Amino acid sequence: MVQNPLRQYLCRKMGMENNMKRNVLPLYQKRLNYIALFMKEMRFAEGKNQDGFVDVGVSRRQIQRAEHGCNLTLVSLFSILDCYGYKLNDLDFIE
Repeated sequence: MVQNPLRQYLCRKMGMENNMKRNVLPLYQKRLNYIALFMKEMRFAEGKNQDGFVDVGVSRRQIQRAEHGCNLTLVSLFSILDCYGYKLNDLDFIE
């Protein structure tokens, strides 16, 4: 299991050292990175910054974690997808 140095740096910088301790399989990290890119593209498409969804219950920290490929809970993922108007099946994983 390989740790991504960029992910380690970002998690450490954002105070999420606990996520660094978990070894993530490369396949799962690839999926997390895909979700991160997808989340960032959704936010840009909405023309909002990371604080743009606080009014619907999604914190800036949740957005940051999602966009940096750090491990998310399913509840956080569902909350973010809901605020963007997407469903889980909209995430197409191409292996």
